[in-house]
Amino acid sequence: MPKVDKMTPEEQVSISKKMFYGGFAFLPLLWLVNFLYLFRASQQRTAPRELRRYVYMSLGGCIVWFVILTTWYALFVNKRITWGAVGDKITVVIPKGI
Repeated sequence: MPKVDKMTPEEQVSISKKMFYGGFAFLPLLWLVNFLYLFRASQQRTAPRELRRYVYMSLGGCIVWFVILTTWYALFVNKRITWGAVGDKITVVIPKGI
């Protein structure tokens, strides 16, 4: 990727917008990359408001995905056995001894 400092504000907004909408394709790490890549550029006084909006919405989307996946993991690990056959069907590797 090109250096952020050498891009015009319109190019920064375009890249941020593409990465934000790409994150909706079940790619939450793309939102994190968008935030990390363009955060400094969005903090400059000359940065467009649209750039800030996409950068912060990407961070928000990444946090929401993290909370959802962490919750699912905690539920699955703690409740899989009580789900019976359904828990076994959605398990890729069934641990021995349980």
